[in-house]
Amino acid sequence: MSVNEIIDSVKENSFVVLQKEELDILLACATIIKEENTLLSDFIRILKYNDDIFIQEMSDKNEILLRKMNSLEEAESFVKERLDFYDRKWDGCGCSIDYYN
Repeated sequence: MSVNEIIDSVKENSFVVLQKEELDILLACATIIKEENTLLSDFIRILKYNDDIFIQEMSDKNEILLRKMNSLEEAESFVKERLDFYDRKWDGCGCSIDYYN
């Protein structure tokens, strides 16, 4: 799948599941605005491709997820929320993330 096919697919859906090779293609073409190692579920990234902003993360099923965001502010808020979930997991609260919403 080309980078344009990946972008078109995620624009048509709430998220897409990428293969490792597709992620590599995307990362080679996109600008990484922010990258955080969650230490529990690989990296979470804010990516920019052309004028669009995306979140890339790893689900608890080891699926590489990509979702389009409406703005950089929305993406930063999303990443902060995810990192807060991961931080609470260290406290043993048993928090669970729904990656598909």
